Amino acid sequence: MRQLGTLLEKIEELLLATIMLGMVALYASSIVIREVVPTLSRNVAWVDEATRYLMVWMVFLALGIALQRGRQIAMTSFIEPLPEAIRILIGRVIDLVGLIFCLYIAWVGASMVGKVAASGQHSPTLGISAAWLYMALPVGFLLLALRYGLSLVGAFDRRVVTENSELPQ
Repeated sequence: MRQLGTLLEKIEELLLATIMLGMVALYASSIVIREVVPTLSRNVAWVDEATRYLMVWMVFLALGIALQRGRQIAMTSFIEPLPEAIRILIGRVIDLVGLIFCLYIAWVGASMVGKVAASGQHSPTLGISAAWLYMALPVGFLLLALRYGLSLVGAFDRRVVTENSELPQ
């Protein structure tokens, strides 16, 4: 189980870095084209919408990795003074409630994706189904639910800030 979490974290890191670099490349090239060859600026109008879609996907894909690295909001000032057994019990309850909540949100999100896909709504400049944007919600919350489940069974301790999660000085 621990290996699953580590593998998933590596895949997500790569995917998030790729999305971020893609957004930078798209926006930078769009700016260059608009400044150097203004007559072609109409041809890059889709970049703004594409980067918004990528940003939404990046946010939702990062939910699980943030939880695994201990970067979520925590009530440490309330929980730390409690005895170890109580802290563990509260942690398990939070993991279980988080798992159930995330699965519910993923289910609601999947329902929204179905409705948007059935409506035939498309993005204005990209021309792709708007369901692709809404798909980020259930995917992100399923990844978050997986992390809560892994924490619940003890594959990792989400309450410990890992080495990878330290903020730069």
